[in-house]
Amino acid sequence: MILLLACAEPVEDTGCAEIVTWESWGEGFFRTYCEGCHSSTTVDRHGAPDGMDFDTLEGVKSWAGPIRDTVLVDGTMPLGGGVSEDELALLDDFLTCGF
Repeated sequence: MILLLACAEPVEDTGCAEIVTWESWGEGFFRTYCEGCHSSTTVDRHGAPDGMDFDTLEGVKSWAGPIRDTVLVDGTMPLGGGVSEDELALLDDFLTCGF
């Protein structure tokens, strides 16, 4: 048994606590916390710039840097807050490893 373990391929350390994907976590997070203002179908965007839409994985990918900055660094989004520390940690994992 020990010999089998010694021959196993090393597992790459991604630095992520867990793997989160668009399907398993991201889509629900962005629907809950962001799409009220940041969706291509939102009528009243509450000041969110046109085109800054997070209702698709591609939209989130294209804005990943500003999302990280405003949510995780500055803490200015989402308006009204309400995101738990656990959810913020998962967002960090998603922006780092979920693509």
